[in-house]
Amino acid sequence: MNKKALGKGIKEQRKKLGLSQAELAQGICSQALLSHIEAEDYMPAADIFIGIYQKLGISELQANLKNYFPMSQIEKLSQKSEELCRQHQYAELRDFLLLDSTIDAISEEGLQAYYYYLGVSQAQLGQLNEAQENLRLALVDQKKLTIISRLSWMSLGVISAVNHQEKQVEEYIEAAFQDLEKTSYDENLNVLYYLRAVIYKKLEKNKLALMTLEKGIQFISEHNSHYMLANFYYLAALLVENDKSRAYFSKSQLFTELYKEKVFDKI
Repeated sequence: MNKKALGKGIKEQRKKLGLSQAELAQGICSQALLSHIEAEDYMPAADIFIGIYQKLGISELQANLKNYFPMSQIEKLSQKSEELCRQHQYAELRDFLLLDSTIDAISEEGLQAYYYYLGVSQAQLGQLNEAQENLRLALVDQKKLTIISRLSWMSLGVISAVNHQEKQVEEYIEAAFQDLEKTSYDENLNVLYYLRAVIYKKLEKNKLALMTLEKGIQFISEHNSHYMLANFYYLAALLVENDKSRAYFSKSQLFTELYKEKVFDKI
């Protein structure tokens, strides 16, 4: 994994929250180790990474898109939606999307993005039935499989996993990954592998989840991208912590294999 991407992301989120290095490190690791992580010298071990991410308020389902999709010709409206998404303010996003003034401004070309954002915001708020409805609307009358279509299929897969509907999950995954190798690369496609791993984690299929993360990292690396790698690392760390049998890999073996980096748990 790229240490620069990881260290930069941790530092940016820490400063955003107004935390000093000492405050973030407290109870997790030494300040010196955190300083080295942010300086892009070291990769943290799984338990340290989990502690840092959780203290920064980052959860496994908080995955931002690299590039957001316009919903309207009114630039401020699309900017507002993107801002709320990036800040994970899902209640505010849902309420904003349901305003009459917002609905009236949605362009025909932006309708798919609108239903996708509305469905995701509702899913994050636990309104699963409403979320499914809107995600399905995002898939209506689409003559070609767009990035939003793929993301909508995967979001439906996550909801089905929460409801333990394994047959539907596999159907949604298959739809989302259809002819992926023939699709022009976009960094938002990295999210597909991440959500697939989240799905397997929810179904308690940790080995499949870890295998998916490996494939996703290979996919990302083949396209010279680093987007989402920190999220992949975090999810892998959670999976390893949850798998007390360590049947797949030990911590150090897992992260050496996944990220081709030596990991450090103390300094």
